[in-house]
Amino acid sequence: MYAGFWKRFFATLLDYTILFVIIRLFSTLLFVAIGFVSAFLKVPKFLEHGSLIDDESLRIVGAITLFGPLLLDWLYHTIMESSNCRGTVGKLAAGIVIVDENNKKISFGRANARYWSKIVSLVTILAGYIMVAFTAKKQALHDKIACSYVVNKKWLYYSECKKLNSQIPEVTVPPPAPGVNRLSVPLNKED
Repeated sequence: MYAGFWKRFFATLLDYTILFVIIRLFSTLLFVAIGFVSAFLKVPKFLEHGSLIDDESLRIVGAITLFGPLLLDWLYHTIMESSNCRGTVGKLAAGIVIVDENNKKISFGRANARYWSKIVSLVTILAGYIMVAFTAKKQALHDKIACSYVVNKKWLYYSECKKLNSQIPEVTVPPPAPGVNRLSVPLNKED
């Protein structure tokens, strides 16, 4: 039902790998563009002052370098988690989604609260993340603050189908015959 620590950990690892690649591509293109603009539009200044990049360009590059990745990370998480996808690319690859207490998608405001409350989880020396392994509903601190849950996608679809059609029977697997272990049944007919 609820997604455990390791499933969430690997989903986060995949998300930040994707974000790292995107941020590196973006920053490389940014620096190349600024280099071209500085080289071609400020050639007379270069001849006069001996510098291609002025203080204003350095401030712009510094601000974009500092706030660009944070803005991209924030938009990525809040938009993906509040969309119909109900999770980031890493979470979808791991087969988990984020829902509210009614198993519905979370709002943009709740996704926003979830994102910014991750700072609290970090400040507590990652204890906010580790508590996933010890809480009954597998919630991290930022999940508790935002009243959200990370659940397995298959379970969510099953529970939604169960609500729509209450006549779906529970499937029980009969026990094996006495003295027979399911793992010891030969797969080849020759054995």
